[in-house]
Amino acid sequence: MTDLLGGGEWRVAHLRWTGAAGGAPAPPALPTSLLDVDGDRVRALLPADREITGRPGWAAGVSAPAGPRDLQVADAQASRALSRARATRTPLVHHRAAAPDLALTPLLDSAPLLETLRIWLSLHGSWDRTAAALGVHRNTVRQRITKCAALLDADLDDPDVRMELWFALRYIA
Repeated sequence: MTDLLGGGEWRVAHLRWTGAAGGAPAPPALPTSLLDVDGDRVRALLPADREITGRPGWAAGVSAPAGPRDLQVADAQASRALSRARATRTPLVHHRAAAPDLALTPLLDSAPLLETLRIWLSLHGSWDRTAAALGVHRNTVRQRITKCAALLDADLDDPDVRMELWFALRYIA
């Protein structure tokens, strides 16, 4: 298969119809002819430089760029991204991997942000339990976690990102 795809990078996209009951319409137009359509589900293989946008009535998950040998990993990433899109009712979710060794760099100068993130992750994202553990109001926790997400440029709703950040926090402790 690697010979057929060449040496470039690819993205895998998974789409699922979330619109009105009664069956999915024809699959949305995508910038590729490499499609696998199964009723209300679509899998697509796209060159990495081509993007898809959200489509009305469809939820989509898109992998990170991958070489032909890593398409199985990309397929799993797209599947997880689609699950997150459906769970959050977001039309399009891209897989984003954190780099744990560099991920915490923007937070290293802020002990309150690091401690809030550490406790929030250890308490599985519970605003109230984190607030009680820190002795602050839950809105303070929300503000700090929002600031952490912005500084890290990370989606803290993604369990893979949370896991990587947890390990990174354990590493620097």
